[in-house]
Amino acid sequence: MGVTSLPALASSSPPSALSTLDRQLLTAAHQGNLWEITTSQQAQSAATTACVKRVSADFIRDHRALDAGVVKTAAQLGVALPSGQTAAQLRQTAALKSRAGTPAYDAAWLKAQYLAHVQTLALIDKQIAQGTNPLVKSLAKSARPVVARHTQMVNHGLCHA
Repeated sequence: MGVTSLPALASSSPPSALSTLDRQLLTAAHQGNLWEITTSQQAQSAATTACVKRVSADFIRDHRALDAGVVKTAAQLGVALPSGQTAAQLRQTAALKSRAGTPAYDAAWLKAQYLAHVQTLALIDKQIAQGTNPLVKSLAKSARPVVARHTQMVNHGLCHA
């Protein structure tokens, strides 16, 4: 029995084999990055505080870089990514926009960013622990410190530039 189980321990799947979780991370990360970039660009003109404007500028830069990695990895693995944000993300972007130029915008933007980053960290941690594709796991590991830093920048809906 030990002899027949040895090949199963060896890498019998191609290195590009993807689990549902691997695909989920690539898709969610791409859509999340698109949402982060869009809402952070919006915050550049809609926010009323310098802190939110500084944080959103960092988010634009960082999420563009993170998304470039997601797009590259997805292309290497033959994963087609969605072309835009989810319907829920589009609704949230519109809801934020409706508060543009008011102190309520800044508070809503910070809260939305905090919740999104907490959810993303949970998905990243799940990918690191349970993902199967080494390229996707590596992507998650490299994104984690950036997402963790962003979470601290908007911790509990407060601005910590």
